[in-house]
Order: sequence, then structure tokens, then C-alpha cells
Amino acid sequence: MNVIVLSLLFITAALLHGISGIGFPIASTTALSLFMPLKEAVVLALWPTLVVNILSVISGGKIGRILHKYSLLALFSLLGSFIGAKLLFLINPAYLQLLLSGVIAFYVISSIGSNNFKLPKNPVILSIFGLLAGVIGEATNAMSPILIMCLLAMSRDRHEIAKAANLCFLLGKISQLVVLRNEAFELFFSDYLWPVLLLTVLSVFALLIGTRLRSRISAQHFRWLMLIVLGVLGIMSAIQATRSLI
Repeated sequence: MNVIVLSLLFITAALLHGISGIGFPIASTTALSLFMPLKEAVVLALWPTLVVNILSVISGGKIGRILHKYSLLALFSLLGSFIGAKLLFLINPAYLQLLLSGVIAFYVISSIGSNNFKLPKNPVILSIFGLLAGVIGEATNAMSPILIMCLLAMSRDRHEIAKAANLCFLLGKISQLVVLRNEAFELFFSDYLWPVLLLTVLSVFALLIGTRLRSRISAQHFRWLMLIVLGVLGIMSAIQATRSLI
């Protein structure tokens, strides 16, 4: 692995994740996939992503309020994550990535110029979006787009959106680690221990800086940033899927 290139990519991804609350899992996986097969990249990205998600959830406190409002979203994303992690070895995740890219494109295009799209915080909506996010997210390491599309339609509080999303990410990563534990520990403790540790430490420092910057962004600018990030993630997902299929 080219550690210098990966370090720059991970620092950028973690900084953006700190500001927006999303982006690190798919960005880190995409970066690693430049140097190894996609399935190995998904497994190795587990470790730094777990740390980033934990810090994103606990920073600033108020965890109880987030758990109360979004527990169903988190629980169903966890359920979907077990299904998605299994799908990683049953079907080609590139097909799910292409589907995800299409959904993102539709959402971003339809959201430009419109601030009125809202979803009720009812159990059915939370359960459906949580399940979809878990299944697609853990098969492709791109849970964030589905969750953010849901959360942007439910809340205007950027800190609430970031924490709720990362709560789901964290549960998803834990379930992924349970399912892929043999591969995760074997790869981590064989050839990639020190590079992954270095990338994790650098990501943590960049994440802390990004989290501080988030407080200085207005709600409207945050919404536009989310749409931009979603668009970029959609493009990255499409490119990664195309590369895998070719």
C-alpha cells in the first residue's frame, strides 16, 4: 500500500466526516480499494471506521435524546446490516452500488431548489429506511446516503443528523465485525497492522478538527453541503461499482 497517498485520503475523508457526519466509510473503502480487492478493502476499513463512528456519537453528549428519537432507525439498520454483510459473499456488491448511485442521483436532483420535502418520524418510516440503509450499507460500505436522505427530511439540526447517522453506522460496523470477524482479524494482524493503526490515528485527529468546524456552519449551508457530499458519494459509488464489474 502507498501509505502517504492513503494517509492524505483518510485525513480528507475524516475531516469531511467531522464537518458533515458522513462520508468516511465509503471514502476509506474506496481509497483502500485502489490498492487491494474490494472485499479486503471493506474488511480493513472496519477498524478505522469503528473508531471514527464511536467518537462521532459520543462527542458533545446528548446521546440519550438521540437514542430516544432514532432507536428504531438504529435497530433496523442493525438488522439490515447482518443481512447486508452476508450479501457481501453471496452477490456482487457492485450491483447494489449502481442501484444506490441511481437513488442518490434522483434524490439530489429532486432536492435542488426545494426545502419542503419532509418525512414523519413514525415507526414505519424509521424501520423501512433503517432496514434499507443496513442492507445496502453493509454490502457496499455506503450506508450513509440512505440514512442522510432520511434524516435530512426529518430534521434541520445538523448535530442531531450527524449523531443519529453515526449511531446507525456504529451498530452496522459492529454487526459487520461480528459477521466478518475471522477475515477482519486475520487481515489486520497479518500484513496491515501498522498501516491501519497509522491511518486510524490520523483519521481521529482530522475528525476532531472537522467536528469543531461543524459548529460554525449554518443550517442552510449544512444542507447544501450534505447534497454536495451525497452527490460525490454517488459518483464514487458508481465509479467503484464500474471498476469492480470491469
